[in-house]
Amino acid sequence: MMQNPSLARRSTGKLILLDLDGTLFDHYHCLRCAISAIQDEWPPLASHSRDALIAVYDCALQQAYDKYLNKEITYEETDALKVQLFFSTLGLPGPIPDEISRLRSIYKPAYRSNRRATPGAVETLVRLRNSGYKLAIVTNGQSEDQTAKAEAIGVCHLVDAIFTSEQVGAPKPDGRIFEMALEAFGVTPHEAYMVGDSIDSDIRGGMDAGLNTILYDPPAQDSERCLFGVQVPVMQHMGQLLGHFGLQGGLTVTGEYTNK
Repeated sequence: MMQNPSLARRSTGKLILLDLDGTLFDHYHCLRCAISAIQDEWPPLASHSRDALIAVYDCALQQAYDKYLNKEITYEETDALKVQLFFSTLGLPGPIPDEISRLRSIYKPAYRSNRRATPGAVETLVRLRNSGYKLAIVTNGQSEDQTAKAEAIGVCHLVDAIFTSEQVGAPKPDGRIFEMALEAFGVTPHEAYMVGDSIDSDIRGGMDAGLNTILYDPPAQDSERCLFGVQVPVMQHMGQLLGHFGLQGGLTVTGEYTNK
């Protein structure tokens, strides 16, 4: 949804579309905190390494969320499926409803209370906005949840609009969400950039819509990568985005990205 349409009309310069989860929002930090809380309270998980549990739960989360985005299950059904897939992958007996409720009652508060922006994200958005760039979030998910998340991490007021898959009726990489953003700002695809951490949803989706793309991949060792036959810039922290747009004086990023 447009946060401030008048600002969008007044802005000069290119349009920068940014993914939320895993790009502006530090999902992996929250996930680590939530899994740590679960492991401390759930004896059957004590024999597993924390890193392994994080990887397994994140995979279960993505599988369940993909089913929701593809309209195979309702949003309310994702919680149970996440836990069922988590237990199944770990070789644990299928969880009963009470176990699902208990696990999620530990996970959710730990995840939400640790929400934060990725290192350098807020400062980068401020610099880009002050330099005249139009900024918008393009994200898969429910509008209410994603807007609340953007507000919680302090980026909602720094973007001119938030576009969600719920609004469009189809998730990235479907081109309709990118087309909606371009139309709202009155720019052509070659004037816009898509910045995100998902090679499929953000990079392929952006390319298919005719946008320039930048991959956000904190663990990466490369500064450029060939994806779908195109050389795509790769950045390890959000502060590097400033350099891509010729803004001098890069950020000194504090904090550490952890995806182990």
